[in-house]
Amino acid sequence: MKMRLGGAPTTTCSNPAVPDERPLSVSALTRRITLTLEDFGPLLVQGELSQVKVAPSGHLYATLKDQEAVISLVMWRSAVVRQSALPKEGEQVVVRGSLSVYGPRGQYQLTATRISPVGIGDLAARFAALKVKLEAEGLFAEERKRPLPLLPRAVGLATASGSAALADLLHSLRTRFPAMPVVVAPCIVQGAQAVPTIVAALRRLDAHPEVEVIIVGRGGGSIEDLWAFNEEAVVRAIAACKKPVVSAVGHETDTTLADFVADVRAKTPTAAGELVVPVQAELHSALAEYRLHLDRAMDTLLDDARERLRSLGKHRALATPAHQVALRRQRLDELRQRLDDGVTSLIETRAADVRLLRARLEHASPARRIDAAREALIQQRRHLASAAGHHLAQMHERFAGLAARLEALSPLAVIARGYSVVRSADGSLVRRTDQIATGEVIEARMPDGWLRATVIGTRAQRLGEPEQPYQT
Repeated sequence: MKMRLGGAPTTTCSNPAVPDERPLSVSALTRRITLTLEDFGPLLVQGELSQVKVAPSGHLYATLKDQEAVISLVMWRSAVVRQSALPKEGEQVVVRGSLSVYGPRGQYQLTATRISPVGIGDLAARFAALKVKLEAEGLFAEERKRPLPLLPRAVGLATASGSAALADLLHSLRTRFPAMPVVVAPCIVQGAQAVPTIVAALRRLDAHPEVEVIIVGRGGGSIEDLWAFNEEAVVRAIAACKKPVVSAVGHETDTTLADFVADVRAKTPTAAGELVVPVQAELHSALAEYRLHLDRAMDTLLDDARERLRSLGKHRALATPAHQVALRRQRLDELRQRLDDGVTSLIETRAADVRLLRARLEHASPARRIDAAREALIQQRRHLASAAGHHLAQMHERFAGLAARLEALSPLAVIARGYSVVRSADGSLVRRTDQIATGEVIEARMPDGWLRATVIGTRAQRLGEPEQPYQT
């Protein structure tokens, strides 16, 4: 089966060697080739630029080549103006774009949307290193991702003010749920000032009392354009949000670290709006259906209750109430008798318990314990008095013995036998005659007192020696 451009499907001949008898025009063939080349999708091609020229129309034309091949390159003015710097002749570059055909020449070419120096590969290395680091910390783990609320009170948008991404988000939200409140926190999404403004916008929306889900993102672009959403500060700010975050950065083929850390990744900003809110009409329809089911369920319950009531009305117990009353009276008499018997038995049991407790209380009465303690105290007092008298007699006897020994050893007893103690005027004891000089005053201890005298002479005499004359 083949498809002709602009025609219906046709069936080919069963013999593959026989060509289609209707010839294609050159332009039709060119269009078919163009459609085939467009299937290659977005491409990244590296090579050396040559023959770089910017036409008066603003379009850029060049040739991209390597050692074995050459391909024509064109960048339309709308893409040229987004370049931070124009590529130079002979520069090694990486071109983002797609294949197309220039019909007038029948020549395929590379239509570029972004041209970056080869050094931009450093960003890929930074991307990979930071991804490994944050993934090791668990920031990309599935278990930390939260589900989106079914119907949020308000949706927060963190994107550039006046951007196409903001317009797509608002259009998607208002198309699906016109009554949904939207809180916009404008931020810069590209360039040196992007990171702090994105972080600030996320924090404002996370602190907003009405916002229950946050969408952060921007439109498509090159890796440099989207790099703010690969910065560590932005990734950590998304992870720190207490509310679910949807990442809507670039197109479906663009991947940033914000996509990995967010609770949900949307292919585009428009798809993000479709993820966070239901279709209002569909919700109303579902509610109406639920209301209908509820009404039917209530009707069924009421019908069942009515049928049960009719059945009870036909029951014999209700048909003959007097018999039921008699049965209840008999049952009441039985219960009254059981109650009386139970109360009597309970009273007797409690009375026996009281008697037992009274006997235990009397046995453990404090008065009896006090009398016993008082008698024990009297006995202890008697024992103490007897022991104290005996001990005092022993002390008196011991004191008398010590007094007698002291009296026997007392110097006064020696003095009473005719001896005396002599001391000089300064109170020091005189033991030898050479300690006292003639004319010096001395004191001598007598049994009945002290005697003061003046020395008029001394005489030395040793035991066994004859007496010597006094020395004056």
